Amino acid sequence: MRYKIFLVAGAVIFFNLLYNNATGQNIQEPEEIAPAEIKGLFIGGQASTNGLGFNLRYVFGKRLTLKSGVESLNLNYSFQFDEQDISYKADFNYKTGGIFLMADYFYTNSLYITGGAIFNDFQPKLEGVANSDMQYGDITIPASKVGGFNMQIEPDLKISPYAGIGFRKFMGKKKMVTYNFETGLYYIGPPHINIDATGLLAPTANPAHGKQQYLENQFSVYKYYPVVKFAIAIRLF
Repeated sequence: MRYKIFLVAGAVIFFNLLYNNATGQNIQEPEEIAPAEIKGLFIGGQASTNGLGFNLRYVFGKRLTLKSGVESLNLNYSFQFDEQDISYKADFNYKTGGIFLMADYFYTNSLYITGGAIFNDFQPKLEGVANSDMQYGDITIPASKVGGFNMQIEPDLKISPYAGIGFRKFMGKKKMVTYNFETGLYYIGPPHINIDATGLLAPTANPAHGKQQYLENQFSVYKYYPVVKFAIAIRLF
């Protein structure tokens, strides 16, 4: 009889301990699953179609991040081309970049929309000089007399607005590192083209001949500058 009483009492204590343990796990479980809100200052670098550079970003919480930085791209390409039986040697210098200030708004934990502005340093330049003599009937005009040209493109807006979408992910147990992938557009407006020329090419730079206006009309459709960007940063504090 006493054996049965002890057996029943032991079973009650055992199941009571199991119930309390399970209840305690259920209470603690949400605290273990719920991630801590990430805040702090991050510093890092980025590579984009607007150049290489570095950035600072402050994460205010899961919804808002402010970021600022600088990026620059400078490429040079030399080539030759023929125009009206004259050979030209040309150098194309593609320069862009700038200083930006933007805000990211997260509509999910990882996806965000972003907007802001950049102080635009977009200014490609094409320079060329005659590389062969010009034949005019029986007359030979030396290349030095044919002359050269200098054409520079500038954006209509030096401070260009920006809008885009992106994806962000934190890495590591302490979320010390973050990386972003982003795509968007700068609005630079219809580009302006400045032309200088020497020698027989000098009339090309004269506004009365309409060459500059013609080129600006041709390039007026390129009002937006596409951006694809990858960035990585580490938390300072």
